[in-house]
Parts: sequence; C-alpha cells; structure tokens
Amino acid sequence: MLDVISFLTQIPVRRDIKIEEVAAKSYLFPFVALLIGALVSAIAFLSFGSLPDEIAALLTLLSIYLITGLMHLDGLADFFDGVMASGSRREKIKAMKDVKIGISGLFSTVIILLLNLFCIKTICSGTTIQDFARVFIIAEVSAKISMNTCMFFGKGFKEGMGDLFIRSLTKSKYVLALLSSILISLIITQVSFLFLSVLTGIIVAVFMSYVAKNKFGVVTGDVMGASNEIARCVTLLLFV
Repeated sequence: MLDVISFLTQIPVRRDIKIEEVAAKSYLFPFVALLIGALVSAIAFLSFGSLPDEIAALLTLLSIYLITGLMHLDGLADFFDGVMASGSRREKIKAMKDVKIGISGLFSTVIILLLNLFCIKTICSGTTIQDFARVFIIAEVSAKISMNTCMFFGKGFKEGMGDLFIRSLTKSKYVLALLSSILISLIITQVSFLFLSVLTGIIVAVFMSYVAKNKFGVVTGDVMGASNEIARCVTLLLFV
C-alpha cells in the first residue's frame, strides 16, 4: 500500500518505490483515491471558507496536482500529441513518446485545467465539508477506476511500464478494484450518485482504450494517465 501511495501521490511515505509491487497491487488504486479526495476536500473547505471563490477554486485545483503530481497530466498531453499526429501508428506512437510537448498536448491540457477550475468554482461555492468530500472523493475514485479499466481492456507493448500494469491486473483484481469503488461510493454518498464514481470512469476508460487501439494499436501508460485526468474532469462536469 505504501508503494501505491508513493506512486500515485507526492506523499513521501516510501523513498524507494518498487514498480513491480505497484503494478501487482494496482487494485488498491480506489483506496488511494479516497486518501487523495479527503486531502483535497480539506484544502477546499478551508479555502472556500476564507477566500474569494475564484482564488479558492484555483488553490483547490493546485492542491490536486501538488498531492498527485503531474505524471498523469503529462500523459494527457502525450496522448493528444499522439492522437493528433499524422502518419502511421508507428509515427503516432513516436509523437506520443516525444519528450517535447506539442500544440495538441498543450491545448488539451489547458482545456482540461480550465474545465476543472470552472467546475470546482461552480460546485464548491457555499457547500459543507460533507459536500466537499463527496465531490472530490467521488471524482478521484472515478479517475482511478478509469485507470484500472484501461489496464483491464488494454494491450501494451512487450516492454514498458504500461505493459507491466496491464499484465499484472487479472480479472479477479479488476473485480476487486470495482467492488472497492462501489463500497467507497456507498459510504461517501447516496446510491443515486453511485454511478458517478463507477460508471463514469469505466465509460471514459472504454472510450480511451478504443481510441488508443485504433490510433496506436496498444494501450500505454500515457493512455492510462490521460484517462485518469479526463475521468476526473467528466465527473466534475456531471456534478455541475
């Protein structure tokens, strides 16, 4: 669990991360989402209680990436650089793996960040601590089960981090991640909001996996990271 927390967040609970252990325990992602969502909720509650809504929304958005890091946001930019690149699948994969960000990646990143910012401002204005927790925990659970779903439906390279995660997630582990997401959703919110955390992330992941297989022929780590970011954003939009 410490390896998974260290991988998905910037919380220094373990200095040396064993990526094989993280891949083997990826079914724990929804529980890390619970931790991330709780921390963001506390920051949002304090920010909106003492600052103008615009500043509070910006600080809340910053807190998400201060806690989780920019790894998945980088995957979002790489994914759209690859999708929008012209040429064969090989050339698209080359564009996706290029360390330099392209205009497609930059544009998609800005749009997702702006959507998140405006959603947070709209949702969080004048809410209670329970409402903050409901929003951000649900959004993070949606993001993480989306990554698990990409792993489950994905077909990765013969080498690389993405393929390691895909090969490590068995059907039983995916079911465990799915049941964990449902359990967290039942505890956090009403049954009517259950599908915001479970189905939203799954639908986004299925769509992302379909696009990735058509454009690249494989599902990579960048696809999983992009799915994480888009699933969170879509969930916040649904709350709006």
